[in-house]
Amino acid sequence: KAFTQRCSLESHLRKIHGVRQQYAYRQRRSKIFVCEDCGFTSSRPDEYFLHVRQQHPSSPALRRYYRKHMLESPSQHSIAPFMLYPAAGLY
Repeated sequence: KAFTQRCSLESHLRKIHGVRQQYAYRQRRSKIFVCEDCGFTSSRPDEYFLHVRQQHPSSPALRRYYRKHMLESPSQHSIAPFMLYPAAGLY
């Protein structure tokens, strides 16, 4: 089962598994980035992006990221090749 909203996950954990979260009502929590392919999680977007780029280079999430950034900066007509593939030294 996948949860798209944190409140749904927390409700499920409480009702089904009896797990109570230690957060106050409407308390802000840090954003968690979750890999759609393997479940890797990170609170840092750069770490998440690096993981997806290295481990899942054909991931739809990576394509969405590039598409979004292409739309934000239309002056660049193409993505530099070094952005598409991880450097050999990063493995």
